[in-house]
Amino acid sequence: MVDVGYELSTNGGAPPPLAPTRAEAPSTVSARRHLRNGVPDIYRRDAASLSDDPPPFAMRFLHALEEVLDPIVATLDSLPAHLDVDLAPEHALAGLATWLGVDEVESLPAASRREAVRQAGALGRRRGTRGGLELALRLFFPAVSLRIEDRGRVVVSADVDAPAPPAAAALFDVLCDQPLPPEMQMAVVRCIERWKPVHAHYTLRVRKQGGRLETVEAPAVADVDGLAPPQLEPPFDPGADEGP
Repeated sequence: MVDVGYELSTNGGAPPPLAPTRAEAPSTVSARRHLRNGVPDIYRRDAASLSDDPPPFAMRFLHALEEVLDPIVATLDSLPAHLDVDLAPEHALAGLATWLGVDEVESLPAASRREAVRQAGALGRRRGTRGGLELALRLFFPAVSLRIEDRGRVVVSADVDAPAPPAAAALFDVLCDQPLPPEMQMAVVRCIERWKPVHAHYTLRVRKQGGRLETVEAPAVADVDGLAPPQLEPPFDPGADEGP
């Protein structure tokens, strides 16, 4: 907060501005005395009531309320930092991720969460494209080697009078060059289902211990009621299917 003062001038000219001085605002309500300075003088007696011995009861009571409000107002004062990806505490970062539609960050290590939230805007703009899916897989599975091979094609006809050829199916493969446990495979499937083009079909292939690629049989995306199967419902719980 910068305060600019002016000194009086008797020569009829404009008052020259003094050099600006920086005044740091108190960090707490109790230091700012918002409540105590807002009551009539009959209750606070003077501006230095806390120096009285003993302080007036009204001042002691309001001072206690101000101390209760200290953490709340401190949070409001630092609200811009709570909305900054680099400065937000963990609980605020989780709220930002939900707000921006990247709920998957909750399962990421702490070092990767902020980068995923920082890229939320790019994910939203590129959602439904190959680049968007590659970005999502790279952000949400930083330790997994995943690549996409596009099998899509374009069908054209040189005869303008011939009927239009049938559209080719949109197909692509997601290849993983390292073994993955079943719960991680389902997490990758859930990520692909969320960020892939809506009309595209895909195959997830994971390399097994012997070096060969094996196709992952993913559950149907939706049943007759339009609900996702339990394997694809977030948050993913690796122990959900295990017995007691």
